[in-house]
Amino acid sequence: MTKRLCLTQIATAHGVKGLVKLHVFVEDTSLLNGALFTSETGPETLSVTLKNATAKHFLAEIEGIKDRDAALALRGTKLYLDREALPEPEEGEFYVSDLIGLDVIDEADEKIGKVIDVANFGAGDMLEIRPLSGPSFYLPFTDENVPEIGEDYVRVHIPEGLVE
Repeated sequence: MTKRLCLTQIATAHGVKGLVKLHVFVEDTSLLNGALFTSETGPETLSVTLKNATAKHFLAEIEGIKDRDAALALRGTKLYLDREALPEPEEGEFYVSDLIGLDVIDEADEKIGKVIDVANFGAGDMLEIRPLSGPSFYLPFTDENVPEIGEDYVRVHIPEGLVE
């Protein structure tokens, strides 16, 4: 099965003519314009045309959505593209889904857990790491804390006091 990546999520309707507000999860918004997305629920495609940006969202038109009620019905829908349809990331850049599931190793090459998510709470990206034992924790995704990313691992430096 083809790996799909979630690039955006419909936040809510905007106005009465069927526009939607999008939460966008990529820096290069040109990937969204005219792309044929699929949702979590089915194989049908949705075509997105970006209109403009607000402070927190992008406004977009979804082909076939012509009124507020239809737009509201899509609220919360995550939109996916096939991984093969996306450009390869530049050196030092990654798609979040490429990091999830990677083994986490420390500076002594010991496996300490797995990456289970990448989140951003406003101050920068954070790796959520599930250690071999104990609760998961967040590690700021910086060059200092994550000095190396391999094909099947992430090498980390965990600052003293971050994890007990």
